[in-house]
Amino acid sequence: MKLLGGFTAVAAISTAFFEVVQAHCYIYGVYVNGVDSGTFEGVRTPAYNGPPPYGFANGPVKDLDSIDMRCNVLGDHQVPHTIQVKPGDNITMEWHHDARTATDDVIASSHHGPAMVYLSPDPPRENSFVKIWEEGKFAEGQGPRAPGKWATTADIAANGGRMNVRIPKGLKAGFYLIRAEMIGLHEADVSYKKNPIRGAQFYPNCVQIEVQGDGDVELPEGVSFPGAYKWEDPGVVYDVYCSTKTTTTAPCTTTYQIPGPTVWSGAWPDTPSVELGAMTGVTKVTSWNTWIVKSVVTSASAGQTLGTSTYQAQWSSTYHTPTPTA
Repeated sequence: MKLLGGFTAVAAISTAFFEVVQAHCYIYGVYVNGVDSGTFEGVRTPAYNGPPPYGFANGPVKDLDSIDMRCNVLGDHQVPHTIQVKPGDNITMEWHHDARTATDDVIASSHHGPAMVYLSPDPPRENSFVKIWEEGKFAEGQGPRAPGKWATTADIAANGGRMNVRIPKGLKAGFYLIRAEMIGLHEADVSYKKNPIRGAQFYPNCVQIEVQGDGDVELPEGVSFPGAYKWEDPGVVYDVYCSTKTTTTAPCTTTYQIPGPTVWSGAWPDTPSVELGAMTGVTKVTSWNTWIVKSVVTSASAGQTLGTSTYQAQWSSTYHTPTPTA
């Protein structure tokens, strides 16, 4: 996995902002029909934003116009392993904040918001991302000043970080990207474009899969990333804590419109959870030798900086077989 300038990126994970670590998240592992593929296997984990032990890779994307909205920072870089699946398979993506353990908080309890899953041929092209699952606000809060129950906190985090989806019935064989996403609305009362200190926080993460079998169903036209979400979308600018305030300048909106298109009619109408087998792989990343801060890549070894280069996402228009791990 090469960056511009020839430096090699290693195990990575999310944002290009160097800020105080908060309870953000990304995908640590993927189960297929309850069988673990291994920690980070098949997952295009985003880049760390600083050196160990202070950098982290679980921060959000906030600029809707950024290419990082597609698969996060370094999302254009393939990983060696591609997960093999068949139409109808149950996929469980396991999100975590700091470690792949049962005690991990997954995402801050304040980060209420929706969760979505898209599917696209790999590599993506214009309007190729098709939504196959979504969940937003699914219950009102208990009491007059409660934000309600949301996908990110009351479902996924409450269930150990597990996000479930099924590979569409009859899907044509080939290479695809699963684009899974959680959105934190805790600062979404104003758009990032108007106030860069605040704004909705997007956590996109992509998984490489190969669909096998003799299916003949092709994905319909979808949406593009960036481009699927607009600054004025009601699901992007939303005061999730309006109902908790003692005084407001306008009536609170009690309904929530999930951003993006509707779920494809060819997706499964339900995504039941499945019993999961044993986890395989590490539970926590403790060291890395490459990080990115505002597009500047720093490469180091044994605590000594080796050099810097510039990172700019470069998505291929044709599929290439991933390079195996040496």
